[in-house]
Amino acid sequence: MLPRERMLALLRGEMPDKIPLFHHHLLRGQKEREARNRGLGVVVYRPCYVESIENVEVVSRSVPNGLIRTYKTPVGSLSEVQAIGVGYGMAGYAFRDWKGIIPAIREFLVKEPDDYRVLKYIVENIHYAPYYFAVEDQVKHLGNDGIVVSDLPYEPMERLLLDWVDWKRFYIDLVRNPAIIDEIVELLEKKYEQELFPLAANSPSEVIRYGGNIDSILVSPPMFQKYYLPSYSKFAEILHAKGKILSVHMDGRLRDLAQGIAKSKVDIVEAFTPPPMGDLTIGNALSLWNDKIIWINFPSAISTLPARPSSVVKEYLIGQLQALAPGERVALIVSTENRVPEENMMAILEIMERATLPLSREMIEEMRTSLTD
Repeated sequence: MLPRERMLALLRGEMPDKIPLFHHHLLRGQKEREARNRGLGVVVYRPCYVESIENVEVVSRSVPNGLIRTYKTPVGSLSEVQAIGVGYGMAGYAFRDWKGIIPAIREFLVKEPDDYRVLKYIVENIHYAPYYFAVEDQVKHLGNDGIVVSDLPYEPMERLLLDWVDWKRFYIDLVRNPAIIDEIVELLEKKYEQELFPLAANSPSEVIRYGGNIDSILVSPPMFQKYYLPSYSKFAEILHAKGKILSVHMDGRLRDLAQGIAKSKVDIVEAFTPPPMGDLTIGNALSLWNDKIIWINFPSAISTLPARPSSVVKEYLIGQLQALAPGERVALIVSTENRVPEENMMAILEIMERATLPLSREMIEEMRTSLTD
């Protein structure tokens, strides 16, 4: 099977010939091309929408190693300060630097309680329109080398937490003034439900990725239950009616959220990160989420250290394959922004080339024995 065929088989609930192996952030070049010729696929994320803000003037100003963006509204102005990396906006990544990393926010829009009044006005004036060319064009060029996923913004609560409000300010206000948090979340949720979700359901992509960076350190189980699960349910119903698949980027520590994820209507848990960076094993995740596909992120703590021998990378991967055998409902995604050394990528590929399905105990033991030969 070719990479796209392999992934589509997985999405249809079938067992492909091998565990799909994909990457997102690897630098293009000779070794990457060699790996793709040997079966490594590519996942490409593209927007299927345009977000606009009516009645708001947005002014950006560059400063050394940064960007100041000011939102001017009839009820007041808010500004954010972003730290940008080398090559921001010039290196083939929209709103990312040459490593593919988005800017870090040094100062958030909301700094004082009264700022929510201005943020509410901004949210009230957000609108969404379809823009499918980016997806259609990438599908045409990618062919059978991989799949194109339509990418959406963060969930309303996650957008507050990660894009608009400093986390200390956010949690203070969530306790002292939850009504304003709820009001903004409900406003944005309504915008999504009326405008964003329907247009995403008509995207040319088979898979739609919504929100993400879910981590129990930031999102408590009660928050997840109240603010996230209902949004997933609404979107999933709209997507499933169009035959589309809902993916959510859950790359953090998920043990405390595992039961909530099991109840959700999410189809793909994307970039699931097992220990040592995550806190939930693959075996437990497969057992708890028995109706979900899991795109497993190869932990950067293992893959990105050049000094780490490739034998260690192989040994770790073989252990993970043993935990997920016989290999149903999983794909392996090397999706870290940290640059994976070529020798480690080829070590991963060497093992995954042999990971034909269904995985057997004998096959895994042969892989392990080969490490000592």
